[in-house]
Amino acid sequence: MANATFDLNNLHEDQALITQIKSGNYDAFTHLYNKYVRQLTQYGLKFNVDLPVIQDCLHDVFVWLWTNRYKLTIHHSVKSYLFKSVRTSILHTLEKKNKLRPLHPEEGNEYSFELELSPETLMLQNEDRKQTREQIESLLHKLTAKQKEVIYLRYYEGLNFEDIAQNMNLSVKASYKLMGRAIATLRENMPGSRVLLLVLLHLH
Repeated sequence: MANATFDLNNLHEDQALITQIKSGNYDAFTHLYNKYVRQLTQYGLKFNVDLPVIQDCLHDVFVWLWTNRYKLTIHHSVKSYLFKSVRTSILHTLEKKNKLRPLHPEEGNEYSFELELSPETLMLQNEDRKQTREQIESLLHKLTAKQKEVIYLRYYEGLNFEDIAQNMNLSVKASYKLMGRAIATLRENMPGSRVLLLVLLHLH
C-alpha cells in the first residue's frame, strides 16, 4: 500500500511539474531533468550505446520538450513519456548509423538491450553461488532484446503494462505476451517457481 501511495504522489508531482513547465517555469524544467536524468541514462546504456550518444539523445529530448512546452500533451505518465522519447531518439540514432538489423516486416528492426549481473553477484566466489551466477548469465543470453527490455521496464522502473506498451510501440496485449514469453523462457531453462525472483535479485 505504501508503494502505491508513493507512486501516486510521484505521478502528481510529475503532473504538477509539467503544468509549471507549460507556463514557462524553467526551475520546474530543471527539476524534472535532474529527477530523471540518471534513470534515463542507465536505461539508454542498456541499448549498448556509448555514453556520449546517450547524452546527446537526452539533450535532444529535453530541448524538444522545453521548446514545445506550450503545446505539450502527455496522455500517459510523465516518466513513461520520457522513457519512450529517449528510446525513440536512441533507436533513430542507431538506425541512422546502420546499427539496427532488419527482421520480419511486422517485427521491425532488431536492437541490442543488455541486462547485467550486479557487481555484488560478479564478485561471488562461493562455488554454489558461482554456479548460480553462471546459470543466470546463460539465461540472459536466451532472452531477446525485447524480452530483456520488458523485464527491465516492469521490474526495475516499475512501469505498468499500459506504459510499457506505449513505450515499446506495442499493444497492451502484446506487452503481456512478451513478458509471458520471457518468464516462460526463464522457467524452461531454470525450473522452479522462484526462478524469476532469483534472476531479478541478481540483475543490475
